[in-house]
Amino acid sequence: MSEDQPFNTKEEQFERLWNGETPKGINRAKSQKFQQYILEHVRQMRRSLTKENARRYWMGELQKEVQNTEY
Repeated sequence: MSEDQPFNTKEEQFERLWNGETPKGINRAKSQKFQQYILEHVRQMRRSLTKENARRYWMGELQKEVQNTEY
């Protein structure tokens, strides 16, 4: 169970940031800023600008994929 905890925590963090959830409620400006930030990185990796690719970038999966194709 402890092995799954960091993965779940990071994925939950992504969802909270993507949705703009804060202790005071939903902050749409923070949501948009985070989405633009992540999607810009996804764009630079020449991937389609989707939430799934943004999540994969946040989790480090896209970076590993790029490293594997370079070797």
